[in-house]
Amino acid sequence: MSQTSLQADEIAAFLEQNPQFFLEHEYLLSHLKLPHPRSDKVISLSERQTMHLRKQNQQLEKQVAQFLHNARENELISRALMNWACDLLGFKDGPESVCEFMCQRLKKQYGLQEVQLRLWWPDHPFEAATGKISAQHWVQKLNSPYTGPTTDLEAATWFEQPMASMAVIPLYTRDTNQCVGALALGSDIAKRFTYNIGTDFLVAMGQIFMAMLARFYAENA
Repeated sequence: MSQTSLQADEIAAFLEQNPQFFLEHEYLLSHLKLPHPRSDKVISLSERQTMHLRKQNQQLEKQVAQFLHNARENELISRALMNWACDLLGFKDGPESVCEFMCQRLKKQYGLQEVQLRLWWPDHPFEAATGKISAQHWVQKLNSPYTGPTTDLEAATWFEQPMASMAVIPLYTRDTNQCVGALALGSDIAKRFTYNIGTDFLVAMGQIFMAMLARFYAENA
């Protein structure tokens, strides 16, 4: 370590250990000149501190704004999930139309371009395609719902039109916790489903979907 940097370290340590220094030498607050962080000008120590506090406030304001945005987004998602669940409670037809009904209502509540279902549940009474074995294996290996782009994913071929992003929700039986299907949500907005979004609502969506199917499955087993 050079002599200059050592002296700087000693000065910093001294100021940390003697917080009363600037109270005893208050004139330094206005007499000390520091380089401006974004120009060739020099400013006083107090001005530099003011700039630092202003920057911190701006960062805090951005964080608060992001928290509020996330809260509003979660409220809208939660409300849509509740409305969808209420739609399902009003369903009165049979198993031959329940899957299409749930998918269409889900598409409407969340403003999605497509919702596709694949079921490989043994001996189920529902109108639903099974999908290729390779896609089934991919879904079964998911530890949580997939969210992200559709590029090079076989599950993306389930949609009738190209999608910019999608979510794939594994569907599990409640009694055996066996993966028996998948629900695919498609959007033409690339940022709708990204890698870093939370999946708690998607998991809940899958659980509600399977709870509805389980009622008809038990009746027709």
